Amino acid sequence: MSNVSQFNSKETIQATACDWIAAIDRGLTTQETEALKAWAASNPSHQKVLIEMAALWDDMSVMNTVRELAPVQNNVKPSSTRRWLVSAAAVFMLTGLISWQWLSSPGESVQPVMLTEHSQTLVGEQKTVTLADGSKVYLNTDTEIHVTFYPDSRQVALVKGEAHFEVAKDPAKPFTVSAGNSAVTAVGTAFNMQFTRDKVFELTVTEGKVRVSSQLSELAGKQHPKPVIAREGVMVFAGEKVLVSDKVSPRESLTQSEIAQSLAWQDGQIVFTGEQLPQALQEISRYTQVKFVIDDEALKVTRVAGYFRVGDIKGLLAALENSFAISSYEGSDKTIHLHTTTGS
Repeated sequence: MSNVSQFNSKETIQATACDWIAAIDRGLTTQETEALKAWAASNPSHQKVLIEMAALWDDMSVMNTVRELAPVQNNVKPSSTRRWLVSAAAVFMLTGLISWQWLSSPGESVQPVMLTEHSQTLVGEQKTVTLADGSKVYLNTDTEIHVTFYPDSRQVALVKGEAHFEVAKDPAKPFTVSAGNSAVTAVGTAFNMQFTRDKVFELTVTEGKVRVSSQLSELAGKQHPKPVIAREGVMVFAGEKVLVSDKVSPRESLTQSEIAQSLAWQDGQIVFTGEQLPQALQEISRYTQVKFVIDDEALKVTRVAGYFRVGDIKGLLAALENSFAISSYEGSDKTIHLHTTTGS
């Protein structure tokens, strides 16, 4: 019995210390600052564990705040608890993506844990992520998401890029994706979201329905998005597309071929059906560090059609020359210049 009590006490101290570190990271109120000082001073173990957790946070501003508010005596030797924490931290840092944190604020009773996950892709990279609830997220090039599972909701922040969500059905836990100042909520459905410019994204629903709310407080870009559910807003149904900024555009119905075109990136393809050359090159540039320069103004009205492999620059240039009489040459700093083929 005594062993159980000791274990729970240690777990409680560690959990509370994690709470305080998270609170310091977001910024302490005056009341929280005084409460932290009192908690740290009440037991030497509180001070030790707090500074150990701060060392694992990898943020010097957090460590400096802890040292200022809860200094540890220099003659205190590292305990077995600290050695255990450092070992656990090594595993944590290697796995990298998944962490457990407490929902409660410092001073409150301990609440159920939340599961957090972070995932991103580099330019030209694509990958599929399966979340803890079974939902799947397909990440396109240069995309970043933060995932937080609360006891009564599932939250995702789309920080940048494009992602397709296949949501596992769970009516008791709505699935919300926040982007910029807007949020999209579903229970069990599939939809695609792509940032087209800052705080503006295109939403395509491929299965079921979602509700879109705009003009919310800034949501995306947070490591752990605040719980938010789009209870009021515009309903968007399967086969429809909207553009979301500070308002939601009128719903646009899509054909099956148009939906397939918008999702072709999942198969490593880009499909053009008459887009002008600058627009096509802008889309291609999402998948590569290469920059395109159109030397001939007349080429800017050239319309491009066809299927192109993502990242296959050589294949693209060959197709432009063979089908559209557009030649190219490499410039400096990863640039490719395009011009009308001589004699065409």
